[in-house]
Amino acid sequence: MGSIVVLMACLAAGALTSCSEPLPDDQGASATSDPERVASTEACADDLFACAANTVLADLLPDEPTEATGEPIVLGMVNQENTAAGSYPELSQGAQAAIDFINEQLGGVDGRPLELDVCNTEFSAEGSTSCAQRFVEEEVPAVLGGIDVFGNAIDTLGENGIPYVGGIPVSTQSVTAPNSFQWSGGTWGATVAFAEHAATVAKAKRVSIVYGEFGSITHSAEVGAKVLEDHGVEAQLVPYPILATDISSALNAAAASDPDAIMVLAADAGCKAGFDGLDALDLDAVRYFVGACASPAIIEEVGAAEADGAIFNVEGPIGVEEQPNDDFALYAAVVEQYGDGLDPVGAATVTFRATMNLYLVLRQLEGDITPESITAALQAQVDAPSFAGHPYTCDGEQFDGLPAMCSPQQILGEMTDGNLAQIGDWIDVGSIYQA
Repeated sequence: MGSIVVLMACLAAGALTSCSEPLPDDQGASATSDPERVASTEACADDLFACAANTVLADLLPDEPTEATGEPIVLGMVNQENTAAGSYPELSQGAQAAIDFINEQLGGVDGRPLELDVCNTEFSAEGSTSCAQRFVEEEVPAVLGGIDVFGNAIDTLGENGIPYVGGIPVSTQSVTAPNSFQWSGGTWGATVAFAEHAATVAKAKRVSIVYGEFGSITHSAEVGAKVLEDHGVEAQLVPYPILATDISSALNAAAASDPDAIMVLAADAGCKAGFDGLDALDLDAVRYFVGACASPAIIEEVGAAEADGAIFNVEGPIGVEEQPNDDFALYAAVVEQYGDGLDPVGAATVTFRATMNLYLVLRQLEGDITPESITAALQAQVDAPSFAGHPYTCDGEQFDGLPAMCSPQQILGEMTDGNLAQIGDWIDVGSIYQA
């Protein structure tokens, strides 16, 4: 059962930013064009506040580092931790690091500190519901997402008008519920981006999609297949049992049709199995892997040569040395100072982003901070800046059939000699896929 959680956690996000984003040295798209900006993680660590002045937070910074001292604003968070089926404390740690930085240096929200109340679902539907019920009783204005495979919490929160914000979109509810707001395209965004590239750039005529057969992953594969077919490309869906540790049979079946490209929707140990299997088959085909498979640890394990030419999806720009990524530099420096040993290369990126985006929304509110005011503010966001991500719009129309996605856009990167280089610009997957 643990394999389900690992695969769902990484695949549902389907991106480096969600599962294992390597923070490159001074890479990415800059938030400003200030030639004197502080961009490196090392420089940011010396002065977090100065670094924040060059990020999407710039317009809301106080005149100087300020500590929040007022009445706390309690935010809930639903996550899965300390279970045999998978534990993801890095998600709550990422959110907590963001909150500590906000409280100690940014003055909180109008002088009021944020307080994070994390509830562990313990990998059960009942636990998910129980977490939501607790937050309803506590009358929190919003709940941050971590990982919740079952999604029951979102239903209960929705019945009580409480917004569920960010996290790794795993459950169906996380991408469809009207009270859910997501800054990720999940695996759906990945497959659409892969399909569009395979059809229009690689000029593939036949594409095989290999995937673990389970809920949202299956649906994501079907979404990718539809985009291919809409382009006149023959798509072959090749499922394998979600608990399988050996996917060679699926890879052999995928190769049987002599495809021009293969998508491998696998994560964790499945990444290496995918690389090794395709290498053994010696196919002349473009290989697509979800961004989780581009983590430094996985690439080191499989070997740079075996990963050469593989294409991955990410949800943040992959830049060059001349364009430092101020947001990511700040993130890594904040985690170093407030993360209590948290590794910045990992899933914490997604919850840090969500916390910062929610903070920006809270700062814009006039009057009382309530579930209703937060929901209305999120729904009103149009091309709003997202911390280290694509600008977002929460009008329910960014991805056909998945209304909770506010910024599903993707970027593709190609691995060469162990380094991931961006190919092309943002891919607006929502405008490509039509259900």
